[in-house]
Amino acid sequence: MKVYKLGRVGNLRSTTLFHAFARAGLYGLILVEPDDTYLSLGYFDNLQQVVDLERAKALNIPIIRREVGGGTVLLSRGQVFYQLVVPKSLAPFKVEDAYKKFSQPVMETYRQLGIEVEYRPINDIITKGTKRKISGQGAGDIGKAFVFVGNILLRFDTQLMAELLKVPDKGLLKSLLDENISWVERETGKLLDFWDVAGLLEKSFRKVLPLEGEGEVSQEILELADKLKEELTCEETLFEDTGRNHKLLKIREGVFLERESLKVLKDQE
Repeated sequence: MKVYKLGRVGNLRSTTLFHAFARAGLYGLILVEPDDTYLSLGYFDNLQQVVDLERAKALNIPIIRREVGGGTVLLSRGQVFYQLVVPKSLAPFKVEDAYKKFSQPVMETYRQLGIEVEYRPINDIITKGTKRKISGQGAGDIGKAFVFVGNILLRFDTQLMAELLKVPDKGLLKSLLDENISWVERETGKLLDFWDVAGLLEKSFRKVLPLEGEGEVSQEILELADKLKEELTCEETLFEDTGRNHKLLKIREGVFLERESLKVLKDQE
């Protein structure tokens, strides 16, 4: 397995590439930054309940459905994604254990950036003290591969995220996001880029996985990724009835917003 440090990529490849790796049986760690701005639906998300489709259309924001779990996320420049595609034999049997194991290199990277963080089961990494979410993650099986994905937030646009999610009070949602989400620039005051972070992630992941050398993505895989884009963005895929009823909007682990009543629910911490 190799490490693929790709920098910025467009055409939704920051999502489609890890699907192409998994479908083709190619394993490794992909490190990538989106060069475009778009929404990624979790595998079980109900599009019409989660996304403000009129606003997304007005802002010309594309939408894609990924084949791993986690919630709906906004991808854009200023986010460094780690996408691990491994044989199932290299992942713990229980998905909870996989999240915990593969979160460790990410947490180590944040600490090297000067940010103290902790793991909040099942799929969040939060800052110590302020308890703000600074990384969201998703995982699942695609073909014969186990896939684990997440991001290092260098910067994040809470205003745009609030506009794109389907809630009756965008201002309330914006304030909740500001209160519960953070990013590297906010925590440290530093303006970092992809290359500042990618090397740290690579080094940390090498401690827990047999990663050997660096690789380049073949033209065949790029073509497969672009073909999968059509599949993952078509209306049949996006509007699929997943059976999920989204009464609650997760802001982070332990903090939820009731969509209709706008009541904020918090777990004891």
